[in-house]
Amino acid sequence: MADQPYKFRKSVERLISNFRGIPENYPGEAPKTERDISGVVDRILAKYKIGVDSLEDRITQNWPQIVGAANARNCSPSRIEKERTLLIAVSNPVIRQELEFNKRLILQNLHKIEGGKKIRNIFFKSG
Repeated sequence: MADQPYKFRKSVERLISNFRGIPENYPGEAPKTERDISGVVDRILAKYKIGVDSLEDRITQNWPQIVGAANARNCSPSRIEKERTLLIAVSNPVIRQELEFNKRLILQNLHKIEGGKKIRNIFFKSG
């Protein structure tokens, strides 16, 4: 008897649900069951990719190899739009022009990173 929780009548379950602010089980609805919290947490972590390096993290970690050490000091990855366009914030117009000339090389370096093949275009913005 101690292994399983006490089973109340439906009317008592509804009364307890209303008192605690929990939605009731209505006729035809499956009864509520208890779930192990670790299984729920594992599903949430997997669904929202929590604790997994994102493409933005990998780009930031490899930034000097992507644009070159000299340019890495004067620009930074800003964000990824629509999962295919990388926005890069550039400190001055001269660096921006140099990066425009090297756009194809930067894209090739991005494609070497895991998941980097999703990036199809690069935009440079002042900032």
